[in-house]
Amino acid sequence: MRGLRTIRIILSIFFFIATVAFLMVSPVAHNPVVRIAARVQIVPSAIASGMGVIIVWLGITFLFGRIYCSSVCPLGTLQDFIIPVRRWIKPLSKPFRYHSPNIMRYNILIIYVITLIAGAALVCMWIEPWKIITNICGAIQPSSAEATWLTLGIGVSTGIASGIASGVLIALCALLTGRGFCSEICPVGTALGSFHEFTIFHIEIDPDKCINCMRCEEVCKSSCVKVIGRVVDNSRCVRCFDCLEVCPNDAIHFQPNRNRPVTPLFRRLNRNAAK
Repeated sequence: MRGLRTIRIILSIFFFIATVAFLMVSPVAHNPVVRIAARVQIVPSAIASGMGVIIVWLGITFLFGRIYCSSVCPLGTLQDFIIPVRRWIKPLSKPFRYHSPNIMRYNILIIYVITLIAGAALVCMWIEPWKIITNICGAIQPSSAEATWLTLGIGVSTGIASGIASGVLIALCALLTGRGFCSEICPVGTALGSFHEFTIFHIEIDPDKCINCMRCEEVCKSSCVKVIGRVVDNSRCVRCFDCLEVCPNDAIHFQPNRNRPVTPLFRRLNRNAAK
């Protein structure tokens, strides 16, 4: 199971490089290997191709959870590149800790859906991951995003400034909260995470093997692992599999079945049956 993290890293780097090539290097945009980066993204593919892509991703999510967020989404990979910088910034070098989920993420999802239906593209540009990464790449290579900016009714200089602002905000969010954008703000991640109760595979902590070393909680970039109580909030888990890699006692797994509670539940005895 620990090999899952290696597979995830390889896939995420591949899709990130393909995305940057697709968005910034127009001469190779017709290369099928590069174009796959856009075709597997949920929102742009759904808009271009209809419900087919959404159905495929729903099926994958029902099986494995938010695999998209850690392996395919280029904005998630960009944050993974930034997060290790925390080690060299003393105030931020503390390990991650579990925190309760923020209900505001569902409000953001509702706002996103309304603006998407209404065609308010400027709002989507600031909260939808593909739009954000497109915005950031446009700041580096303005010619690749000029047509998009003109369609939105903004000039090139405004578009560049918007891309720089997007990059700075994402970098700050990654440094301060890890994958906080993915778990608390991103509407696509929230939508995928809403199926967490029905996914076949999920992250589980084995209460018999866990030695309370806290390593899984300390590396969880989504702050969704709570060792005390053996809790994993799979609605926010982006399936980075870092927790599987650091566990010294093989106590945390990506598995199809649920573990029993730490404290067994007592059943009320049927007095008539006992007599």
